[in-house]
Amino acid sequence: MQDPASSENTLIFGKYRIIKRLAIGGMGEIFLARQSDTLIDRYVILKSLLSDLAANQSFVEQFLGEARVAATLNHPHIVSIYEVGAWDGIYFIAMEYIDGPDLAKLLGAAVRARRLISPPLAAKIALDAATALEHATEARDADGNPLNIVHRDISPQNVMLRRDGVTKVVDFGIARAANLASRTLTGQVKGKLAYMPPEQLLGEKVDWRADQYALGVVLWELSTCERLIKPGTAHLE
Repeated sequence: MQDPASSENTLIFGKYRIIKRLAIGGMGEIFLARQSDTLIDRYVILKSLLSDLAANQSFVEQFLGEARVAATLNHPHIVSIYEVGAWDGIYFIAMEYIDGPDLAKLLGAAVRARRLISPPLAAKIALDAATALEHATEARDADGNPLNIVHRDISPQNVMLRRDGVTKVVDFGIARAANLASRTLTGQVKGKLAYMPPEQLLGEKVDWRADQYALGVVLWELSTCERLIKPGTAHLE
């Protein structure tokens, strides 16, 4: 694995040492960090909640509840959630670090090189992601009750390809909270509409079929290196 850190500073977040901030999103900040304790030494991704959202107790409860359910998923093509909790008043999720690009970056590189992604690779990525979604759909709790886990935000940004060729679906348990966050902060839905089925766009209840629809759009884009729905029509501004 390539070393992602050019230099490590000393900002400590509980058991995690922050290396650098990767992004700021609608829900909070995303960091590359290193977990170093007596038993484990590994890179992780930390996602922390914005302070405005952390002040909303009902949102926090939903965020933590859904993330903890998603943390029960154990599948080779789903990014592992290591910890869900709080430190010094900051709510966070610690998850597996993936050494490799997401599909958005892969598609961008293919377009710049004026080359198509090989059909076998596109098919393998889609099949691996489909098995991850199926696993989530069939997941049950300790008592055998269905968990009914739906991702709700399958897109090229949320499917990654590790450098050894392993596909990983990221952000299970976060999409619904992200949607709630946009409503909480702005009063309107924001999201990647190009990958949403009509019932999701209408705000209706969705199930596993919404994820498979979105994955179908992703496969189409992997196969053509074009957007199925062109920029400017895929997002609510």
